[in-house]
Amino acid sequence: MVQRAARLLAKTYGVPLARNVAALLNGEGLLAQAADRINAAFPVWVRRRPVGVELDVTPLVSALLVSLAAEAAEDPGGVGQELANLYAASGPERDELVQKLLERLGGANMLLASTDARHLAERLLIAAGGHVPQQRKGAA
Repeated sequence: MVQRAARLLAKTYGVPLARNVAALLNGEGLLAQAADRINAAFPVWVRRRPVGVELDVTPLVSALLVSLAAEAAEDPGGVGQELANLYAASGPERDELVQKLLERLGGANMLLASTDARHLAERLLIAAGGHVPQQRKGAA
């Protein structure tokens, strides 16, 4: 990604400046890294980040928001009051209200086929750097 950004910037600003700018942008995490797509009803993208792994579940969140907007269009006052109640609640009460709303909107769980689940696991391991801590024998 850094090399591609440098090539694009070089067309306008010259190679030395373009390399410096691209390196600075990348160092600040402002250049998107390539992501692996995991197929599902709502696709997931896996991307390695300096501090870990990013999972992009935008299609799932978008579907939930569209469902909420559809309900709000039918009953703006009722949905508004429900969201106000959710906002005012705390602890277990809030958790219960959120869970009920999510279930009504279609749920936040994703079902992956076996091959897609294996692909996701592989992508996560690669993005995490391939190292998964192992529990030592005798450790609790």
